[in-house]
Amino acid sequence: MSPPDDIDDFAGLRPAFNDAGGRRRVSTALGAALGARGLDVLMPLSEEAFDGACAPVAPALRLRGLLGEGAPGAGDPVGAIIVASGGRALFQRFRAAPEAADGARNPLDRFTRAAVDAAAVETLGAAGVAYRTYFPFTESVPALPFQRLGRAAGLGGPGPLGLQIHPELGPWWAYRALIALAGDWSDVVPATRLGDGCAGCPAPCVAACPAGAVRLTGFSVADCHARRRTAPACHLSCDARLRCIRGVEHRYAEEQLAFHMAASMPAARP
Repeated sequence: MSPPDDIDDFAGLRPAFNDAGGRRRVSTALGAALGARGLDVLMPLSEEAFDGACAPVAPALRLRGLLGEGAPGAGDPVGAIIVASGGRALFQRFRAAPEAADGARNPLDRFTRAAVDAAAVETLGAAGVAYRTYFPFTESVPALPFQRLGRAAGLGGPGPLGLQIHPELGPWWAYRALIALAGDWSDVVPATRLGDGCAGCPAPCVAACPAGAVRLTGFSVADCHARRRTAPACHLSCDARLRCIRGVEHRYAEEQLAFHMAASMPAARP
């Protein structure tokens, strides 16, 4: 995607973005650039919220530290934006991209990294905002506690499916990146409605799981994997996830669900 027509106007806002209107213009451009690539869910985080979420599990992780040499001076704010994708848009773009057919490992991860980095360069980079991007991929360093960060942004905790159920998207969304950046963006970044998607739900997913892995008391990875190793019906689909009553209109297409299920297929026992 090309930079917005008025991207040159951002030059006058460098480097501090103390003006809320200027930050709003940049964040709007960032949201449009990410959305054009299928990354349509943004969740802002303050420095306090990020550091508080990480403290119990990764005490050394500090948002300011993620910016490295680009971090502003003490007393100047920093923020973060969790980037996620909902529904089918990202996967549709991925299937049309070279990464989907090049035969190399982790095609969707590579596509996602390129998409997020390109959107950030076009907008944050063009406007002179100091930032760095981080991802929830297996090999990513440092490993960020994305579910905890999502809760700090306003989502509920993991439900019976072991997933955080978005109140609008249901189980049909995923974390894709985190952008650490100079400035306080919590009041200007557009965010979808957040909350606990499992609240008030009768949990039809529990009875739908043939392995008994989906429970009100918590998801059993061991029971899920044991069933998936032996039951072909559970290799590329999930009856329990399909029974979720939230976000039905955002449900993944069959090919997309099969792609993700194949990627998470447990290895056969020796």
